Amino acid sequence: MDTIDSPEWSDNPRLNGWLAAQREAFPAWAREAGGEWDFSPASLDRLEALVRGRFGSYEEADAASGDAFMTVAAWYVGEVQVRAFGAVWKCAPVPGPGRYARTRPLVTLPKDQLTEEERERLREAEELYESDWPLCNPADELVALFARGPGARLRDVLEQYER
Repeated sequence: MDTIDSPEWSDNPRLNGWLAAQREAFPAWAREAGGEWDFSPASLDRLEALVRGRFGSYEEADAASGDAFMTVAAWYVGEVQVRAFGAVWKCAPVPGPGRYARTRPLVTLPKDQLTEEERERLREAEELYESDWPLCNPADELVALFARGPGARLRDVLEQYER
């Protein structure tokens, strides 16, 4: 099976179609949401307030996670990472089996831009299950707003790029 680092995860009909649909839906979403959406890290605070104002619980947000509002919001979270930190979108070309299969698009940093020394350090860390390589499922992050403690914020997903 292909892994997240394979080219198939970066360019496939599932990912390309999903990204195109969100880009197309974004202008109407932004008008409905109000205000200016500039894809800056600071704008995640506004998005968090919007999501928290729309849903009252984890269950409500989770039930709506496939709806147009949440799907575009998830795309926005990912696009902030892409535009501000050079992250890239990834998605399994074919959804895997099981409840926890990665069926939704993810955002991560491209490993192909690492030096050989950096790749070796990453391989060693991954062998020890200590990899802190940035990886984000934006849809899950939005729903998790309701499951984490009161001090947790949506913008916390950006902290992984500081390492």
